[in-house]
Amino acid sequence: MTDRARRANRLALAVGCAIVSLWLVGCGATGASSKAGAASVLNYKVSHLTVRTPEGRVRSYILYVPPGGAKHSPLELVYHGADGTAEGTAAETDFLAVAAQEGIVVAFLQGYEDTWNEGAGHTPAEVAGVNDVQFTAAVLAQIESRYSIDRTRIAAAGFSNGALLTELLGCRLAAQLTLVVPVAGPLPVSVSSTCHPARPISVLELHGTDDQSIPYAGGHFDGIGGGTTVLSAPASAARWASLNGCKRQVKTAERAQATVLTTYAACRDHVVVQLRSLQGAGHSWPADVAALIADFLHEHPGTRDS
Repeated sequence: MTDRARRANRLALAVGCAIVSLWLVGCGATGASSKAGAASVLNYKVSHLTVRTPEGRVRSYILYVPPGGAKHSPLELVYHGADGTAEGTAAETDFLAVAAQEGIVVAFLQGYEDTWNEGAGHTPAEVAGVNDVQFTAAVLAQIESRYSIDRTRIAAAGFSNGALLTELLGCRLAAQLTLVVPVAGPLPVSVSSTCHPARPISVLELHGTDDQSIPYAGGHFDGIGGGTTVLSAPASAARWASLNGCKRQVKTAERAQATVLTTYAACRDHVVVQLRSLQGAGHSWPADVAALIADFLHEHPGTRDS
């Protein structure tokens, strides 16, 4: 089956989108900050879990394990945008529907006061001294200790403030992740200058060209706590390509999806860096984001499983 056919099958399954019957009451919303949507369509059994981080904080996340349990399953860690929630993100994206179809374990992490400390701005999480890199590592360790996870297919995907955090995770947790997927959140300038991944890591950047919140062209943006300054989406992808030692760049177009792809290949450890420039799109999760990630992990697994 072609990747396009696989994606079409997933989207057909996720027409109503995925939600949790007792807590999630919406689908189809594209905004980062919606905490509930419109109506329930499908029900998925999830667990509300907590983990204690090395800094002593008790943090929470929502975990979905596919029917039949995890069997050397891919794992996706998902980060909401500022003023968003784990519940809202599960409701407004296709992560649950795709996970159910593909046998993927998904964790929706909850930020401190609905924000993340992405190492570049002054969000409530940063002001409180929250360490979200440690939080991520603790969640990852807890899940891997309880379930059979394919460590060559572990992705961290985030939107907006959550995207900026995934950029930081690529710099700090490359040894434990296969792929980072920043959606509408390029590399902050301050993070880029200090980024030294322990090993090459694949990157899938997605950004709408008409984003009015965090501009595709980069620069300073006003966000919670004053925002920060980011590279442009193309410069962010190019920076990751440089960090990964990529030697080849190819541009293609997906006309049906109004997307321009910039792909960097011939990178160290066979990783891939790709920018999906979403023509005319604004500040939102793409409707097929989980399908794109599942395809990417299928095509570009990591080189380790230890």
